[in-house]
Amino acid sequence: MLDVLAYCHDVRVWTPGVRYAAELAAGLRGTLTGLHVAPPWPTREPPGAPPSLMAELLAHTQEAVRTAMEADGPFISWAGGVGVESVKWHVALGDAAEVLAVASNWSDVTVIDRRIGDRDDTMGLICEMLLSGVVCIAVPDNGYALTRLDRITIAFDGSPASIRALHAGMPFMQRAAHVLLIRCNHEDEGCATTVPAAFDPQRYLAGHGIKVDMEPVDNVGPRAEAILEAASRNRTDLLVSGASGKRHLGECCLDETPSHLLSCVGIPLLMAH
Repeated sequence: MLDVLAYCHDVRVWTPGVRYAAELAAGLRGTLTGLHVAPPWPTREPPGAPPSLMAELLAHTQEAVRTAMEADGPFISWAGGVGVESVKWHVALGDAAEVLAVASNWSDVTVIDRRIGDRDDTMGLICEMLLSGVVCIAVPDNGYALTRLDRITIAFDGSPASIRALHAGMPFMQRAAHVLLIRCNHEDEGCATTVPAAFDPQRYLAGHGIKVDMEPVDNVGPRAEAILEAASRNRTDLLVSGASGKRHLGECCLDETPSHLLSCVGIPLLMAH
């Protein structure tokens, strides 16, 4: 059984990411939790604002929370129609990244729409979640297709992040008809001062009944582009990748390859840090 958490930014329509999460839970006979995060209660008036503004801010927040709470019934009914047997709905107030980091501790994977370049851009939120230890599936919002897990591609560079992503993706690989493992060098390999224990992903997956095809990545040119090209050539339904990165002065920053994959991939992307 898989516990799936769906981040429901919009409670009026169920976005591609939410639909993907529901179909994932239904297909794997798992549980689905829908989570909406509303802005925190305003505690003080903005400097220089008229006194009436605080009342308007409170009224707006109360209305947003009421609307989100009333989405309970429609969400559970809709998810049941998709085939999910166990459905829950939660509404929280606060910072979305902080709330999702806590809520994800109760789930195996968190599904979120990857939105780029609009007022609801989620790229920064996804980075925050990943670097907080959340296993994410980012679903592009540029269209919707029925959730499939027939063909899965793993981008593996031997880093701890790629090992964690591979492990997190195993429930999906066990259902796939074809699994491709792309071997590439770790970007920080030349700077290593210790030698980690050997980890053979092919043998590890074989031990769990998952047969994989291997394909090396040519080190000439951008590595992310080579991964995307291989995934496209193999008609991949789900791409699995590590999300190595760091925090700098309060800012989350993924390394070049996972950042490029997250920005450009046109299929669902499972990532772990």
